[in-house]
Amino acid sequence: MNKYPPECPFCGRHIVRPETTCTEFGEILSGRCNCGAVYVCDPTGHNSGEAYMEAMAMAKGDWDIGMMDEDMDYQTEDMDYDLKNHMRLYSAGMGETRGKLVFVKLKMPDARQSQPAEIPSKTTSVSEDRGKKGDMKERIKDALSARSYDKITDMARRDKGVIRRLISLAYDKDDVMGWRAIEAMGYVAGELSKQRVDIVRDTIRRLLWSMGEESGGIGWSAAEMIGEIVRSNPDQFTDVVPIVWSFHEEEMFRPGTVWAMGRIASVRPDLVKFILKDIQGMITDKNPAVRGYAAWVIGILREDGFLEDINKLTSDNSTVNFYQEGELTRKTVAEIVKAAINKITHK
Repeated sequence: MNKYPPECPFCGRHIVRPETTCTEFGEILSGRCNCGAVYVCDPTGHNSGEAYMEAMAMAKGDWDIGMMDEDMDYQTEDMDYDLKNHMRLYSAGMGETRGKLVFVKLKMPDARQSQPAEIPSKTTSVSEDRGKKGDMKERIKDALSARSYDKITDMARRDKGVIRRLISLAYDKDDVMGWRAIEAMGYVAGELSKQRVDIVRDTIRRLLWSMGEESGGIGWSAAEMIGEIVRSNPDQFTDVVPIVWSFHEEEMFRPGTVWAMGRIASVRPDLVKFILKDIQGMITDKNPAVRGYAAWVIGILREDGFLEDINKLTSDNSTVNFYQEGELTRKTVAEIVKAAINKITHK
């Protein structure tokens, strides 16, 4: 195994060993390079997503990181790391524990302008920037109205800010445009993950963070969007499925996590089978959306062992939002259940 003193990936300086730091973000192992980069240590290498969130929050100075864009606002790097010996690892043998050092460095505002000499004044620059952002939002809305996901994907290849716009448009799940924004995220992720999987992984981390306690639970549509991302490239994002499902215990995220499992199950049912041990209780959940989506997932998985349970819902006339094939309708739980039973009995 090769070990060398760790250096900052941004400036090449040797860095000091990360120390336990008590911050408003909690107790973390962190440090700061003279160049301004911050780094957080994940000693086990199993919680790198959390380390990224902590490093981003440390760099920014608060937890308002949901709308930060990697191409515009910050840079990230990571390395395999041995905390005990304060050494960077370049290879490891069988059974060797690899920790992680995650680095985040904010980009300076003036570094974002590639050709500042062509900008006559700050007023013009701000005006043009707002105009471009407003134009992009309208173009995304027009594409969502037409379900032209290929156009949105083309836009995202050129400007990763499209991802942030989709996240913001997805908040209203009483509007079909919100659901189409969720669906569009899958198309964008599927295309970007072919060459820039790091961007998609970063999006997943931000969405997961938005569902955590630190964010105040602002990720209203995060579970559904992650479901679409996994569905777009299930082999690449297999590890994300159980993480998303862990949020089913949170009442506010339960409908979204169940719906996400249904979307994943429609392309890779094997990735979702593990949730069956928890689905029993959801058939009698107080939230009709949870009951309806649970029956829908059971139908997709064609689990005949649940027929007796969901049969009890065939007279449940509670209505829920149900998005399918680009349209948002109100369906009764009974209607969803009958469709699920039909799938199971005609498999």
